Amino acid sequence: GDRGGRRGVTRTPSGSRQDSRLGRREVLALSGALGLTSLAGCLDQLPGSGPETIDGDALAAVVDGEVPEISETLPVDIEASFVADQREIAEGKLDSVPAPFDEKQIPNGVIRERANGEYEAAREAIGASSGDGTAYERLDRTTRARASAHEVQTAWRAIEGDATVDDLRESRRTVDADVDALASRWEYVGDDPVRAAVVHAEIEREIRGARNWLSFRERDLEHAAEQPLDFADLAVDVERARTSEAVASYYFDQFREGLGEETTLRERFAAARDALDERVRTRGESLPEETDDPTSLVDRDVGQTAGVIALDDVLRNARWRTEDRGDGREGPSLASAALAATEALVYLRAFEALRERIEGGDDVAVDEADDVADLRTDAVDAISAAREADRNRLVVDAVLPRFARELRWIDDRISRYEGDTRVDFAEREAAGYVVVAETCRAVPSVSADVAAALRGGDA
Repeated sequence: GDRGGRRGVTRTPSGSRQDSRLGRREVLALSGALGLTSLAGCLDQLPGSGPETIDGDALAAVVDGEVPEISETLPVDIEASFVADQREIAEGKLDSVPAPFDEKQIPNGVIRERANGEYEAAREAIGASSGDGTAYERLDRTTRARASAHEVQTAWRAIEGDATVDDLRESRRTVDADVDALASRWEYVGDDPVRAAVVHAEIEREIRGARNWLSFRERDLEHAAEQPLDFADLAVDVERARTSEAVASYYFDQFREGLGEETTLRERFAAARDALDERVRTRGESLPEETDDPTSLVDRDVGQTAGVIALDDVLRNARWRTEDRGDGREGPSLASAALAATEALVYLRAFEALRERIEGGDDVAVDEADDVADLRTDAVDAISAAREADRNRLVVDAVLPRFARELRWIDDRISRYEGDTRVDFAEREAAGYVVVAETCRAVPSVSADVAAALRGGDA
């Protein structure tokens, strides 16, 4: 596509700014022309031979710009009352224990620190659950609070002798039966296959999560009988499974209640999965093998720049997602397959676009803090453009946060730099911005393909 409007650090063969780093091919050429001995003797005089540095304080300052807010959502009516119910459960668990604990209550320092840490985590999540964010995000905070609160409660009850392995075993059986009951009544229904796929993928995720949380062995229970922390770990696994079942049931009931016309979509989802899997497989076949020399991924002489490092990162993600399609995945995944294919196709398209960009003459390199700032701006612009796309919003909203939130983590790392910083270190961090930019740029067009497949059109 047209890359003329992209911001970035462009290095063209005839450009006014020359790249001072030596690539693999240039080093080999010099070693042949000068001889290894003379090359070693002149090494200190060659451009790029020493550890070039960059102003770390100026580098840290590039993250001061605004970050587009990308909210996580689910196209289901999540009532405030349901979020409040989960919050009350968490608060009730915390109110049942004398936390935070002191040395007299829990003499063992390790156990006390762990219990008090979970107590603080629960309190923090409870506070956040009534703050800003979407209903989906607030619900996520309350379910995390519920798990942490249950761990605190169970650890204290185990210390006091009020919780037994038999109680835990019975709780596990009860929750397992509840998950079975949900799986039996749940159906792939909907009135719009795209919206339905997003909702059912979330239900699938909760059911798979519940199954995983309940998968511990009997000998784990026997071992936990003498270990309060291990006992609490298993107890919180059961509580997480209980919560996942409750949330999945709620999503299904809310979704089904709001349907205008209910249609069975299992065959539609299966057809979309097959079509998208074939597209992923076909495009994945053209990927190069992973390599220890990322500069070999492009057909031109270029050093190991931020762009080349990013290209290698995108390739690894693309290969992993095309080779591991989850055929042996435990639990339901028919709707989730569409979103998994979306992520795979995003990485595939991002790899193709970035390789074309570098082969076209843009090294995507870093020499100074302004270069990193430009790459960050490019990533921010790509996130904003994807967020503002006016078509296929349901798929975009489902996958964009996964790619966009990487920007905050990169910002956090770069914000810690100070003083003289090696350019190659800065280049590796800046490569993250390149990955964010290229993947987010790919999200809208890939989302359109996936939506078409779900609606029965060509993927």
